[in-house]
Amino acid sequence: MTGLTAADRRAADGAAAAGATARGPAPHTFQPDIYDKLLPLLPQDTATRILDVGAGEGYLSRRLKDLGYRVEACDFLADAFRCPDIPFLKADLNARIPAADGAYDCVVSVEVIEHLENHFRFISELVRITRPGGLILITTPNTLSLTSRIHYFLYGYTDCAPLPLDPGLEHYYLQHINPISLPELIFSLERFGADLVGLETNRFRRGSWVPFVILYPILTLALRLKLLKKKHAAQRELHQRHLRWMLHPANLLGRITIAVARKRAPAR
Repeated sequence: MTGLTAADRRAADGAAAAGATARGPAPHTFQPDIYDKLLPLLPQDTATRILDVGAGEGYLSRRLKDLGYRVEACDFLADAFRCPDIPFLKADLNARIPAADGAYDCVVSVEVIEHLENHFRFISELVRITRPGGLILITTPNTLSLTSRIHYFLYGYTDCAPLPLDPGLEHYYLQHINPISLPELIFSLERFGADLVGLETNRFRRGSWVPFVILYPILTLALRLKLLKKKHAAQRELHQRHLRWMLHPANLLGRITIAVARKRAPAR
């Protein structure tokens, strides 16, 4: 098995940055620093088979390929993908992904889920095509940062979709038509056979620090009182998991949610 050194990652990062201008594949997110936060979360063994779901032009796929991973890409527009040396699966991401059960060691989806109509089908497919014990990484704008909550309180729109969505757009799905929050991610992952094992973000939002310092003790007390009541004793383990992640700094302060999940082994 082969592993990656810091020098390997820096060299591949430089090659990908050059490729974004020379060869064409460019980031498809308004927060391009996500990729640098995501790469260290991947398995270190470059024999890992990874599917980049919602690959766009192939920016992440190219970086993974340059790092030595066995990478494949998946999206609904084959013509947009600009990495001919990387296998590509054309798929409607609101429907079935054309891959076998447990086909991949790791599945990655960067800033895709908020553009899809069917969260449940999408997450169920990500879990299905991941092998037992494999990783599922999903990134999406964080609707529960304290800054986003203040934005919602003042305006009625989350800052994932801070203005009214335009129903007249032909490609309406390019908007954030369906934001998803952390509790919904946890529910869907657990429902379809995976568990959240890590929570990261690309950066902490400066505007969240003051409310965090002021409100964290209040939020902690309020959530504990709500979730750990005696009448919820039968659901205590579930509620404790939610309490842990809801109070996580990445959730309260982060700009982008980076959820790391692991598929459960089959029950014996």
